[in-house]
Order: sequence, then C-alpha cells, then structure tokens
Amino acid sequence: MAITFEAFLWSLTQQESGGNYHAVGPWVNGDRAYGRYQVMGANVGAWTARYYGRRLTPQQYLTNPAAQDAVVRGVLGGYYKKYGAKGAAAMWYSGQPNPNKTYGNPPVYRYVNSIMSRATGYRGGGGGGYTPSAPVTVKLSSSELAERYGLSSRLINSSSELKRLFSQAVAGQWSAGRFQASLKNSKWWRTQSSTLRKYITLRATDPATFQQNWKNAQYKVNQLAVQVGLGSQISKKGGSSAILTQAIYNSLALGWSDARVKDWLGSRAKVHDGIMWGEAGEAWDKLHEIAYLNGMKYSTDWYKRNAVAVASGKATVETVEDHIRSQAAARFKNFSAQIKSGQNAMDLAAPYIKSLSTLLEIPETDVDLFEKHVYNAMAGDHAGQNFPLWQFENYVRNDPRWKKTNNARESMMTVARQVAKDFGMAY
Repeated sequence: MAITFEAFLWSLTQQESGGNYHAVGPWVNGDRAYGRYQVMGANVGAWTARYYGRRLTPQQYLTNPAAQDAVVRGVLGGYYKKYGAKGAAAMWYSGQPNPNKTYGNPPVYRYVNSIMSRATGYRGGGGGGYTPSAPVTVKLSSSELAERYGLSSRLINSSSELKRLFSQAVAGQWSAGRFQASLKNSKWWRTQSSTLRKYITLRATDPATFQQNWKNAQYKVNQLAVQVGLGSQISKKGGSSAILTQAIYNSLALGWSDARVKDWLGSRAKVHDGIMWGEAGEAWDKLHEIAYLNGMKYSTDWYKRNAVAVASGKATVETVEDHIRSQAAARFKNFSAQIKSGQNAMDLAAPYIKSLSTLLEIPETDVDLFEKHVYNAMAGDHAGQNFPLWQFENYVRNDPRWKKTNNARESMMTVARQVAKDFGMAY
C-alpha cells in the first residue's frame, strides 16, 4: 500500500523529534539540527526565505512553528513528489535519494526502513499527525517586505513614486518578483540610467560604502583638476568646490570616464593674472612661445581655448603649433617652406634683427618680428630671402631714431671730414 505524504510526514516527525518544535540536535561538524523536523542550521536561511517568505536565523526558526511547517512541506513535499516516500526519506537524511545506501549512523537504509515501517501505522489525528492544508501564508510587515525587496526606508522615501509603489506592495503582500516587475515599469526606473540607479540605491542602502566611493572619486577627480589647470579644489577642511562636487557626481552617478571628466574640468580652467596652471598652463606658455617666435598674435581667449583643448585631450600642442606655423607661413610667404618644416621665423629674421640692433644701438632682445623694419623685410613689399642686407640698412638709416645714435653722429662726422678734405680744408 502506498504511503501518503501525511503518513510519511507524521512518521518522520516522530523519528526526528517526537513532534517537538523546540528540539535541538547535537553539534556535528560545526552545525546542528533545529525544530520539529530537525533542519540543519546551514539550510534555515535559504529555506525559510523561499518557503516562508522571510529569511530567519536558526534561533528565530526554532521559535516559529509556522515557519517550520512551511519549510518541511516545501522541501520534503518536493522530495516526496520527485522520489516517492523512500527516496524522500533518504534525501532528508543523507542528501541523496537512494534508500539502500549503507553509510551513516544509523545507515541510510535503516533510517528509511524505520520511517516506512512507522508510517504504515498512521491513522491520522493525534500523535503528531497532520491534515492537508494550503502552504503557510505569512503577512510580513513593511520593514520585512523592504528587506525582502532589497530596499531601505531611505531609498523608498527618496521618491514619491517609490513610496506609492511600496505602499501597494505592502497592502497586497507582493512577492519580490512582482515588486521588481512593477518597479521596472515605473517612471523612476525608466527615466534613469542603471549607473544613476545604482548610485542612488547605494547612497540610501549602504552609506559607509557610498562615502568611501565618494572619497576615492574625490581624490581622483581632484588630480584631474590639477592636471587641467584648475588647481587643488579640495579645501583645508576636506570639502570640495562646486566644480569638483559636480565632477564627482558626473563620475559616480552618470558613469563618466576619466577622459570625459577631464574634458569637462578642462573647459572650466581659467586665466589667473595672465597665466594658467597645470597642463593648461604648460600648453598656454608653449603656444605663446611658438606664436611669438613666428610673429603671430592671438587674443587671450584664443590662448585659453586652445590650452584647455590640449589639457582636456581634445588637441595636442603639436596640432596647434601646426596651425600657428601655417598662418605664419602664409604671412611670411618667401619663408613658407622653412617655417612649415619647423624653423622659426625669428631665426630666419636673425640677420635683419642683428643689423637693426647695431644701427639703432638697441639690445637684440628688444627687437623682434613685430618691429616694423624687420616685419617689412620678412613680409612687406621688399620681403624676400635675397633681400639685400645693405638695402635693409639703408631703410633703417631713414628711421628718425637712427639720427640720434652714435653711429649716425660718427657717420656724419666722417662725411663732413671727407667733404672738408676734398675742398682742401682739412688734412
């Protein structure tokens, strides 16, 4: 005669604990069995979460008969349907369904035979018997449901839509699966990226980890700020400027890469008293030097824009230098090839600069491509690689400044003496 599940369950109960919900077994390999059906402590958490709807500790399980009944009907009932009474008894005792195994103390086959023998005497009613019933339904509190859904009160209260959805779930005692499905259909879920949802969730559910992540991002973003020329954005008290705070948020909540954060920070770099800092400052100085050595002038905004582009990775000093040289080559057409190949216009103008310095008796360091005579020699009507130096010097001698120099006075004295000599007035 087939053994019914109720007869089987009654017999197993008698075998395990005599029907005592508070029974506790001895320690075996660091674990022990709990309750009427002697469930091992290692299984309590997962089995109660699945069949009772709430994860319990072994001690909580021991004081909760409803949870014990729910677990045994869920787990053992599944074994009974799959393996029959003997196989279910073997699974419960040894974790495998073969009822004829000889290992264990007592051996598996003796445990199974004992269960089966006693079950044949089941008559229903008292003595630890059971009557068929629906699975145990437990009404969970809002805090228990929040834990089951993986939420915290801070996260729930952070959005009015989440609060309404959670209230419906509590009233209807929704399963975790149903709540997750409804959550994914909400506007809160659909209008926010996965990165932003994780950011918000972590901030609400694990403040300690969130703060550590923020500090790590703060350090990294501050380093990027220094690189692009914003200087240190962290105050002495450990706080952050508005720019740095926004950059940290962009990194953590929006998932921006370091390159994108650096680009965003670079666009906010400023000129301070005619200079820039960090990588932007290095680019600022280099571009000024290249432009000056090639006779080009640009606005402060142009230098800032291109220095920021270099610091943020949108451009390189080399690409901007090529642009400068291209414009210089167009200006000094007769020297175009040399300038484009990397020679500076200032070096090409060195003979004119030296000559003008000598004639007008001014330091060479005070003469550059923006001096009108040098500029005309390089780019004016008389410009040319073969523009004679003597002709250039004649132009310079027509400059009113030349007449005030010792060179001019000596030259005029020399001429006067020669004239006097020619007329026999001087020897």
